[in-house]
Amino acid sequence: MNTEVSVIGTTGSTFLPLGGSHSGLFGLQITPVFIAMNRHVAGDSSPKRGVSATERIARIRNNPLRAVAIVKGRQRLAKVADHLNPGFRPLSALRLAAGLSQSELAGKMDMKQPNIARLEKKPGDPSLSTLQKLAAVLGVDIREVIAAVEATNKAEADRV
Repeated sequence: MNTEVSVIGTTGSTFLPLGGSHSGLFGLQITPVFIAMNRHVAGDSSPKRGVSATERIARIRNNPLRAVAIVKGRQRLAKVADHLNPGFRPLSALRLAAGLSQSELAGKMDMKQPNIARLEKKPGDPSLSTLQKLAAVLGVDIREVIAAVEATNKAEADRV
C-alpha cells in the first residue's frame, strides 16, 4: 500500500526578526502548512468534488417533480415578460411559454443551442422551414413566430 503526502494549503507566512533589532535583516520565515496523508488509489489520482453540470441536469430531468417545476417556472417567466412588455413577444417568450430551454428547443429542432440563442437575439431573416419548425415545436401558429421575429428585428434596429 503506497501512501502519498501532499500539501493541502498554507495560511500565509510571517517573518520574525532575530535579535533586538527590528530591521528585518536576519530572522525566521514561518509558513504554516497543512499536510494530508492520502492512500494512493491506482488510476484515480485526483479526488472528485461535487457533481458536474451534465450530471446535475440529468438528475433534474430524471426527477419528474423537478422537471415539471422547471417547466412551470419557465411558463410563469413568460407570463411576466408578456405583462411587462405588452405587444412585444420575442421568440424567447414563445420558447419559455412552451416550457423549453434553448438546449431542449435545439434538440427538438435538430439544431445546436448557440444557433437558437443567435436566432432569439438577432433573428434576421430565417428560412420558411425554420419558421415552420419553430411553430410546430413551440405549438403556436406560424404567424406568431413571424410576429416575434419581426418584433425582435424591429427592437434591434431601434437599439442601433
